[in-house]
Amino acid sequence: PGGNQHQTCTKDTRVHLLHDIRTWADDPATDKQIFWIADRAGTGKSTVAKQIVTEWEKAAKPVVPFFFSITAADTMSNAKFCSTVAVKLAGVANLGSFRTALAEVLRQDLTVETLGFEEQFKKLVLSPLQTTNKPVLLVIDALDECDKRDRLELLSTLLKNLDKLPKAKVMITSRPLPDINQKLQNQ
Repeated sequence: PGGNQHQTCTKDTRVHLLHDIRTWADDPATDKQIFWIADRAGTGKSTVAKQIVTEWEKAAKPVVPFFFSITAADTMSNAKFCSTVAVKLAGVANLGSFRTALAEVLRQDLTVETLGFEEQFKKLVLSPLQTTNKPVLLVIDALDECDKRDRLELLSTLLKNLDKLPKAKVMITSRPLPDINQKLQNQ
């Protein structure tokens, strides 16, 4: 889950956009927690997302990618989003407190994956992430390829809870669909 079939950017392309993303993501003083890239299909949004993820991984910065895709059942809904993000966060080298907190959540509640999306997010992502003071970048690519109801649920949950994670930032790519635009236009 959280697939990724894209390449990184070709050298010397998308230079200004990549600079803007890097500047935003590395700025601890910014209040802007969401960076939204909205454009038509085929304009390189996923390539930019892959480039940022690759750079952050190479620099050993905490980054968690989730690439939606209408071509894979696991990535056309939000069903596996929370568990995939939690597993990927647990694999980040310098987030030991996250791993410990997640293990405790899973020990206490063996049925967490049967909960609704927002409760899963709170238990598997939000609560464990609150135990660390490390900056984390979550990259959500091709949100428009997620089922409409599921993507709105994901966005609502993120927007409602992101202020509880002041060191977290979320980069989102999507086509500029009206429902996504309505949620993210003021972010």
